[in-house]
Amino acid sequence: MTRGLDYYEVMGLTRSANDIDIRRAYRRLALKYHPDINRERAAHDEFLRICEAYEVLSDPRTKGFYDLYGEDGLKDGLPDGKGGLKGPMYRFSPEDSPGAIFRRFFGTNNPYEALEALSSQFEAMTSEEPPAKGKNKVYPLELTLEEIFHGCLKKVTHKRKVLLFSGEYTEEERTLTVDVKPGLPTGTRFVFEGEGNKTPKKEPGPVIFVLKPKPHARFVRRGSDLVHKVTMPLHHALIGTSVEVRTLDDRDLKVPIADIVRPGSTVVVPGEGMPLPAAPQTRGNMILEIELLFPTHLSETQKMLLRSAFFLPPPTEQNEDQKKALRDYEAAFKHELKGWATVFKR
Repeated sequence: MTRGLDYYEVMGLTRSANDIDIRRAYRRLALKYHPDINRERAAHDEFLRICEAYEVLSDPRTKGFYDLYGEDGLKDGLPDGKGGLKGPMYRFSPEDSPGAIFRRFFGTNNPYEALEALSSQFEAMTSEEPPAKGKNKVYPLELTLEEIFHGCLKKVTHKRKVLLFSGEYTEEERTLTVDVKPGLPTGTRFVFEGEGNKTPKKEPGPVIFVLKPKPHARFVRRGSDLVHKVTMPLHHALIGTSVEVRTLDDRDLKVPIADIVRPGSTVVVPGEGMPLPAAPQTRGNMILEIELLFPTHLSETQKMLLRSAFFLPPPTEQNEDQKKALRDYEAAFKHELKGWATVFKR
């Protein structure tokens, strides 16, 4: 992790925040940016910063030390008067700490289960007489983008415990069928009432499967849109090209790129995204996110030719010698045997 974090700013708090404020901020931000819910790379980095900030600010000892001496004093220690440092007071491990912090706070590694628990707590507070029902059991339903695109019937199994009147437990394996309609959004909940653990004194709670797309080789889902990353050589970005994309319904889509492509450019292909659940014949967009590939080396001749291309006078201002030189160059470039035009298409 990089230095220079303002832990209060990361959590959206002021320095007067109390323990309740810190816990509320972490609960909201950790679920928003958890990598299993938010697939963006920037969200993963933000989740690490949130976990580090919460771990420091939730402990009165490290919080007090941070308030007095800042991040450097907390992580490096303080001068001991003998030419060395006393400390450090705190270390954060990006590989291990975030998961442990999340698990201690929510009691689970599963963010969907944590969301369901919060929902249950809210319902319990607002319900006058909560029903005598078992706890919800929450599982991720991981499907390929192709399965979500076309829709499918998915067989899933889960195990539930059954408490007998004798006080002994037995275990049942249950098979359920999930009807996934085309284009359902990430996070869609499939609720099977009465499929939870059974006890003599309580009704079985529901089993809930939460839709989660598996990582895909070509696309990232963003709502109803599909994002495809393209690495484009610089010469294609300048003179135009076409991008071939294999769609989720097994078509080879050829997308022409006619305009000059700038760093960070995107190209939107309408109607080539995910089906809309309310109107499956209508689809979102495909978004091509383009990353430019620059050459690692240019010879002096290549540099000279680039300069000549950028500063070439318009046809109306060229003299006869310049026009003849251009014709000779074009003929050499396109020569069937000795030219190099065919290499340019790569």
